[in-house]
Amino acid sequence: MKEGKDIDKLFKDGLENPDLPFNDLDWDNLEERLHPAPKKRIVPLVWLTAVAGIAAMLLVVFLLVKPTVNKTDVKAGVKSDKNNNQPKNNTGSLTEVPKSRADGTGIVDSTLVAIKQSGNEAIDKGEKKGLSNLETDQKVTATEAGNANLLANMVYKLSLTSAIDPVEFKDQNLTTSVAAGKPQRIKAPVVKQKSRFVLSILAAPDLTSVQKSGQSSLSGGFGVEATYLITQKLSITTGASYAKKIYDSDFSLYNPNTSYVFSVAPSNIHANCDVIDIPINVNYKVFGNNRNSISVSTGLSSYLMLKEKYSYSYAGDYKGPQDFEVKGQNQHYLGIANVGVEFQHKINNNLSISAKPFMKIPLTDIGYGNSKLSSTGVAVSVNVNLFKRN
Repeated sequence: MKEGKDIDKLFKDGLENPDLPFNDLDWDNLEERLHPAPKKRIVPLVWLTAVAGIAAMLLVVFLLVKPTVNKTDVKAGVKSDKNNNQPKNNTGSLTEVPKSRADGTGIVDSTLVAIKQSGNEAIDKGEKKGLSNLETDQKVTATEAGNANLLANMVYKLSLTSAIDPVEFKDQNLTTSVAAGKPQRIKAPVVKQKSRFVLSILAAPDLTSVQKSGQSSLSGGFGVEATYLITQKLSITTGASYAKKIYDSDFSLYNPNTSYVFSVAPSNIHANCDVIDIPINVNYKVFGNNRNSISVSTGLSSYLMLKEKYSYSYAGDYKGPQDFEVKGQNQHYLGIANVGVEFQHKINNNLSISAKPFMKIPLTDIGYGNSKLSSTGVAVSVNVNLFKRN
């Protein structure tokens, strides 16, 4: 309790005699908060600028836009004035003949006056001779018609003669300068032509078999071909591809040109041959539009046998010759027939892709074993147009 009384006394003494610094600025700030001054509303500069711009635009429109005059009213007034200023007599002809040109030169046209006077004299003579009123009217009408024609011809001729002034050609230089040097050749119009050469990079997996063997093995190849377009539908293709020809067959279908005689005939032959395939095909487009086309092709291929390896299998436990290899000994020129259908899709004007199912049918015996070797597969290619000229 004593400590509590001491603390109370300490706070009491501190509040009775506070030692606080005095600052005039603090009192001024407090007075401004108690009595705030009213704020003046200031118009933003953006609004003043906008108002000035609108006023300037209205002033420009007011100065530039002119009131339009109704052209129909003006034309109607002009026509009415012309009708009022041209008096007519009972017969419909003009009472006064113009005695000056339309161009304002002031020269008296005596011809027009003479025409009018001659017409009046003809009418007077007809009355004196005692003609009937009907004949007189007819002559008057004919005379006025003739006078009108003569008047129109004279006015037309005068307008033509006044329009052409031969004096204008007096001081003109009518000489021309001859161009020196060779004449400039006129360039022929540029005509875009489609490319006639197409380069194709292809891969062709296939199933290879010997005819009548009933067995086929997966083979394949890849290569390059070039196509020359003869017409829009007819073309020729040639090239070269490296192919693997893998097949199995019975020993009875294996007929090599050799004097070697197996003591025990093998039961099966397995062949693995490296071949260069050189085709020459003729293609004909049966369908085509801007993007897709279908073509049929046929032709002949030449097989150049690079390496042939044959493996022999025996029935039972007998072990005879196992392998035999031949290199570069058999070439078959135009010995295989090609048949195919190509589906082509154009990506752009220079690039396209195609898929071509094909068959290769032997026309002669192939390889060291003299086998009827055939293949069926699909060639997938990327085609690029070459030597495109404008």
